[in-house]
Amino acid sequence: MSNKPSPGRVEGGQRLSAMNDARSEGPTALSPAASLNADPPAVPVTGPRLGQQAKVGAIRVRVRVLGQPAILGVPDEQHLRPHAMEFLAYLIVREGSARQDEIIEDLVPEPPHRLAQQRLHTYTYNLRQIFRTLGGDNTHLELRRHRYTLNPDAFDVDLWTMREAITAAEHATDPETSTSALRRAVTAYHGPLAAGTGYLWLTRYREAAAEQFLTAAVTLAGRLADRPTEATAVLDLAARHHPGHKLLTTAAATAADPSRRPPPADRPLSPPADPKSAHI
Repeated sequence: MSNKPSPGRVEGGQRLSAMNDARSEGPTALSPAASLNADPPAVPVTGPRLGQQAKVGAIRVRVRVLGQPAILGVPDEQHLRPHAMEFLAYLIVREGSARQDEIIEDLVPEPPHRLAQQRLHTYTYNLRQIFRTLGGDNTHLELRRHRYTLNPDAFDVDLWTMREAITAAEHATDPETSTSALRRAVTAYHGPLAAGTGYLWLTRYREAAAEQFLTAAVTLAGRLADRPTEATAVLDLAARHHPGHKLLTTAAATAADPSRRPPPADRPLSPPADPKSAHI
């Protein structure tokens, strides 16, 4: 799965925050009456992505980070450490890759460096066990030259799906294709990034993901201006995740009174790329 832009780094935090082991379900296609919490079918690997040769089993590992973070489908008897889930979420928002020193600075700044490294090894081992159970392979998470990297071929991640759809909407050459991509982006969003966790490195990443979602939702509602029921459904969905947000209030007023609609803007759907997330 391809990744799209992520925000700048948050200052190093204190001790890792704990969260309950999450078990959740995945998204469905957007419609005014559809539930966004239905469990989707398994996603078969059909070929390499991002120019890389896929070396994974038949099923991608499905991960949700929009809303409460979870690896979907983990057997009840297999334990996912809360800190391992946080480590995975961190890699996901960083486009799937981060250097060991950056991870330690943001996730485990308090212990001595050697102990912090040991903790990362523990989280890595826990994740690899789960990935092997779900995906039948051991190439999901690699450590090379002090850089941890997720294999994008091996995962189906809601945040990556949203980013990919937004990029597709920006580069579409016809309105229908762009609108369809915006629908996919809005549907992928289940709530604020890593909701309910309190991760100390999270704030800027969460704000950037929310801005991407809200911009996509408002843009989609504008594209559906001639279908006010659908446009209202999109804005209502966005308001459930971010009630009272300024963008939604303005868009709702415009939907109710089309004469207030401003001329099209050149504002991009995606924020600028985060230099820190670039591979070195």
